[in-house]
Amino acid sequence: MNILEMKDITKAFPGIVANDRVSLTLEKGEVLALIGENGAGKSTLMKILSGAQRPDSGTIVIDGQTLTGYNTREAIDLGIGIVYQELNYLGALSIAENLYIGRIPVKGRLKKIDYPTLFAKAKEIMQELGLGHLDPATPVEQLSTAEKQLVEIARAFTREVKILVLDEPTSALSDTETEDLFKLIRSFKQRGVSIIYISHRLNEIFEVADSVMIMRDGKNVARRRIADTCTDELVRDMVGREIKDMYPKRQDIAIGKEVFRVKNLRTNFLKDVSFDVREGEVVGLFGLMGSGRTEIANCIMAVRKYDSAEMTVDGAAYAPKKPHDALDNGIAYVPPERKSDGITAVLSVKDNITIANLRKFAPKGIMNLKQEMALARDWVEKLNIKVPQILAPVETLSGGNQQKVVVAKELNTEPKVMILNEPTRGVDVGAKVEIYNLINDLCDSRKAVLMISSELPEIMAMADRIFVLHEGRITAEVPKSEFSQETLLKYAIGG
Repeated sequence: MNILEMKDITKAFPGIVANDRVSLTLEKGEVLALIGENGAGKSTLMKILSGAQRPDSGTIVIDGQTLTGYNTREAIDLGIGIVYQELNYLGALSIAENLYIGRIPVKGRLKKIDYPTLFAKAKEIMQELGLGHLDPATPVEQLSTAEKQLVEIARAFTREVKILVLDEPTSALSDTETEDLFKLIRSFKQRGVSIIYISHRLNEIFEVADSVMIMRDGKNVARRRIADTCTDELVRDMVGREIKDMYPKRQDIAIGKEVFRVKNLRTNFLKDVSFDVREGEVVGLFGLMGSGRTEIANCIMAVRKYDSAEMTVDGAAYAPKKPHDALDNGIAYVPPERKSDGITAVLSVKDNITIANLRKFAPKGIMNLKQEMALARDWVEKLNIKVPQILAPVETLSGGNQQKVVVAKELNTEPKVMILNEPTRGVDVGAKVEIYNLINDLCDSRKAVLMISSELPEIMAMADRIFVLHEGRITAEVPKSEFSQETLLKYAIGG
């Protein structure tokens, strides 16, 4: 029995048809994977389902009821829950308040917040999702990206949902945290909850989904039972071509002199972290959630203060006081949260690409707008960024195309050292290969690359050395010849 039918859904925006007569069905208790390249129309279709947008044409049938239109509040009442790829949280509020916002328990005539009940309810769901080590009263803004992602997921699970949409739910999670989420998904499936699971990690789809629907260029091109398909077939359907090498790491790039060094980096959490990166080299930082990977990057970029450290760039002392010091010293950073830290949503694609290095276009104080536009167009073409027009607000792009804009912005600064924190988060398989090839180009041009990733296959394929972190301390430096998931995980849990 179908709990959801979306029939011939069409939605157009200026310069682009996001959904072109798309139809989708979902059975009660089914996990349907929805896949496609960035810009294929997946997120638009889910925004229509959630009531955030209205289709230009088409009908939606939920639990036998045909609906001509509804808003997000009515969608929640219909039993639709959605966890978007871009995190949406109230940073100043506690974890518990974020989980139960709009449904916070109160007591007494004055309807004061019943914090003991609120925290007890929150602790129960946090325990299920691997957040049991945290205090429910902790402000969400103090959490890591992965922890924030789990809070988003947990909030959806606190509602009595019939249909749950998870958009890239594991993009910041480790393998262990992902498996905990899968267990929860299976328990909800047994209770009759239907789930639409959007992910670019195809291995996850085979583990958790019953069926898969593939979208390309705003259309649904195929639907299959998971048991009857394979990865190669799905990739061909998604990109319209065969991708032979998912991780095109070049082995012929010579590694040169040291470019960047960190020695005895200390904070109240980090403990004497030391590592170096050389010309043409990709050095990986790997660790589980809360290990300190992003904290290291934030210290390097002067986003976070550190107690002590000795850092050098090309042998010269580097002691940043503010983020612009990193740029002046040739260090660029692609952050893990593009929405809050990577893009300026209301500015155009062109402005987002060039904003970090405007001096390049104004050597005498007068902007060369023609040169700026030409360079932005070059990056759009080189990174295959799908845009209706280059002057469109970057917020109108899909999440993966926004990520490519962030990468272009940082590459435009012509850095000596490139720090990539989850560079392929929420990016489709074709775009991942494009980013990996860009990393090869950086190495070929004698740049030093520091790559932070929670995807073990990715970091093992692209890195030349990996430093493993556990609770703020480097537990191992692993050379390429010793890479294995077992080895890296052993050190990541403190072995």
